[in-house]
Order: sequence, then structure tokens, then C-alpha cells
Amino acid sequence: MNPSDILLLPGWQDSGPGHWQTAWEQRHGCTRVAQHDWMRPLRGDWTARLQDVVLARPGPVVLAAHSLGCLLAAW
Repeated sequence: MNPSDILLLPGWQDSGPGHWQTAWEQRHGCTRVAQHDWMRPLRGDWTARLQDVVLARPGPVVLAAHSLGCLLAAW
């Protein structure tokens, strides 16, 4: 598995520069799933974005979630 197949799911307000998800993205090349509105999360919007990213991948992915991203992964 390629490190870019690890999808980072940040929580409310995204993950800042000192956050472990940012470190993984920078050091290992993991892929952050960007949401269009980090301040006003809407389940349908966030779920649709994750689905789009996963379906665009050629193979399996691993979800690495934090905070509200954990609820997104569970949903």
C-alpha cells in the first residue's frame, strides 16, 4: 500500500500545522480529504466528499481519522 492511500480525515476546523495529521501528510505523503467548509460541517456534504475521494482511488484505502473525522468514518 502506498502512503497516499492513507486518507486523513480531520475534524472540525481542520488540523493545524502542529497536528499529527499534518505531520503524516508532510512526512509520509498521506492524503488529506479536504472539506469545503471546515467551520460548518454538514454530514451530507462531508460524506459526499469522502465518497468522491474513495471512489476516485484505484484500490483500497485506509482511513486515519481524528475528532469529527471519526464520526465521518463511522458513518
